[in-house]
Amino acid sequence: MEAPIRAPSPAPEPSPPLTPVTTLKPIPKLPGKFLTGHLSDFRSDRLKLFRDVKEKCGEIGSVRVGPMPVLVVTSGTLAHTLLHSHANDVDGGPLVKTFTPLVGENSLVLIHGPPHRKQRKLLAPSFQREQLAHFTQTMVQYTREAIDGWRDGQELDVHKEMAALTMRIIGKTLFDVDYRHETTELLGAMGHALEHIEYLTSSLVQIPLSWPTPRNKRVRQALHTIDTTFREMIRQRRVDHGERKDMLSSLVRVRDEDGQPIGEDQLHDDLMTIYSGHESTALSLGWTWYLLARHPEVLARVRQEVDSVLGGRPPTFEDLPHLRYSLQVIKESLRLYPVIFMLARAPTKDLEVGGYRLPKGQMILMPPYIIHRDATFFPEPERFEPERFTPEREKQLPRYAYLPFGAGPHTCIGNHFAMMEEQLILATMVQRLDVELASAQEVPPEVLTVTLRPSHFKLRVAHRRAPSPAAAPA
Repeated sequence: MEAPIRAPSPAPEPSPPLTPVTTLKPIPKLPGKFLTGHLSDFRSDRLKLFRDVKEKCGEIGSVRVGPMPVLVVTSGTLAHTLLHSHANDVDGGPLVKTFTPLVGENSLVLIHGPPHRKQRKLLAPSFQREQLAHFTQTMVQYTREAIDGWRDGQELDVHKEMAALTMRIIGKTLFDVDYRHETTELLGAMGHALEHIEYLTSSLVQIPLSWPTPRNKRVRQALHTIDTTFREMIRQRRVDHGERKDMLSSLVRVRDEDGQPIGEDQLHDDLMTIYSGHESTALSLGWTWYLLARHPEVLARVRQEVDSVLGGRPPTFEDLPHLRYSLQVIKESLRLYPVIFMLARAPTKDLEVGGYRLPKGQMILMPPYIIHRDATFFPEPERFEPERFTPEREKQLPRYAYLPFGAGPHTCIGNHFAMMEEQLILATMVQRLDVELASAQEVPPEVLTVTLRPSHFKLRVAHRRAPSPAAAPA
């Protein structure tokens, strides 16, 4: 009997190509309290919380602010990747959105993607360093007038004086208005608005602004004062910008690709963003003076440079490249005390960055205060050493090691304005004043929203005789 004919076995199917498996790294968790997590430190000592993450978790760590998980990135590499390479995949998240009552929904701080690029392109020409040159006279003049009002031996509240000065400067350069007599009212309004933002960023349960509480009434009145002032300025300048050199006159002349001017609401929010920057400049100047007063040898070197370059005359725009050491001092001050001490982002989709999975909507904080203290790039990071920013040494720093104005598309648009203003104010004050700390006590940073303020800090001042022009070297 013949064996049955069997059908041939089918050829085995080819194996699918191997897909490389990416092994994601776990994100370490910082131990916290059972119910509240790290809420207490987040409210009262954020800098300590960030230091703990760096020490115990490394380049990234997870904390819990009440019920809300928050990732803290302490690595400059990871932070720069998020801010630059993934700029189109993140937004400001809930923390940045708390600034909406102050800066408006259309602020450069809040918008992202194509709307941000379009608006920044319209504003950028007004912030080019060369375009800002005609503001130098105002900055120097107002600084000299402030100094003339101080008595020998007077103890100055440095933040208060610098805030009044920078507010007067921004009023003149932005609106061509001298806020010398209105300073108290506007500073108070801005203060109430910033206090409200601090409340929003540190409270789990927030009372709606519409509720008629005493706090909310103060905040609404402050926002109304600021809003009314700005809109009135915009409307005036629409019909009368003439030959004015202020920034608002420049902005009302801007036209987009379709020949349309910037709308009032958008311009209002842009001005609010620019205007609120005066507080950051004041804070930075305060920290610079604190460090100089604690390091008289550095102050002496700044004075030597100022006297040599200026020879007793007021500083000008053309002098800025020659005041190199003064600029190094400001940069080192911003390293130790970055005014914006933490940046916030949230992915708009699931991301993989540096081998870590960052889920959509996850709040991520990146503190330059910690990133700037990486001993790999800044040996003895707590030491005040302006020589770190000589041109040769600064060129060796990777872009992610130093982020005083952020990084990527959202780098602060006013960074040139701020640095120029600080350099001119510093040179003018050093030229005309002797200073010393009113108290030898160390000044701890005081956290306000996302900024660092030098708390309880006073300088004792005395006028010095400026060198005559004849004393300047040839």
